[in-house]
Amino acid sequence: MNSGFSVLELLIVLAISFTIFGMVISNISEGITVSKKITTRQHLLESLFFTVDTIKDDLTKCGMRLQEAASIFNLELFSHTQSGFKIIYGLASEEMDRNSYEGDKTIEVTGKDFVKKGKRILIYDVVSRQFEYSRIRKVDGYLLHLETGLKNDHLKHSVVVPLKEIEMKLYKKEKVLKRKIDKGYFQPVIEGVTDFYISFFEDSNSVLYRLEINNKEQVRGYIFLSNRVE
Repeated sequence: MNSGFSVLELLIVLAISFTIFGMVISNISEGITVSKKITTRQHLLESLFFTVDTIKDDLTKCGMRLQEAASIFNLELFSHTQSGFKIIYGLASEEMDRNSYEGDKTIEVTGKDFVKKGKRILIYDVVSRQFEYSRIRKVDGYLLHLETGLKNDHLKHSVVVPLKEIEMKLYKKEKVLKRKIDKGYFQPVIEGVTDFYISFFEDSNSVLYRLEINNKEQVRGYIFLSNRVE
């Protein structure tokens, strides 16, 4: 009658147990690694799609609410380098509620939903064909205090457009695409950018962009600047 396992049998059982345990640990480790890779790729794709949506949204808004002014005056609503771009568009279209003249540092408007301290504005008059840019120093009800005096006379019903300026560019050494709004600071949009290319086709008033991440993922897009008027 066998009273128990021999030392050899115990060693064999232990060896088999350690082998199985090792295989289980290895599979778990590989599973975690694969899971991390999948999660990382998902995050990358989400960041990539978000960035593409942001680029498309910015370019599509270029010149919005500035069509009339752009058709009369020579306004630079879009500028670009090979690895970045800058766009301007209007947040609203208000009217002046009284006459203002050269040297004045205040103007009165009929609406104030989008006017605030530090905001850059465009003031123009279709009849006199005068226009200028200014910046708001303080808002007092419907009265806007400007940082500098007016350079031209502007009659009642002249148009005042609060502007939004957006700039996006690639910081090549950091491999980071960054975006700046108005007078703010450049903020990271997506990392690991190995190429960001912008090409503008003036004849068709359109932009071709290419965004590449980690020398692998690449997205291209073609946007017609429908709000930009020559």
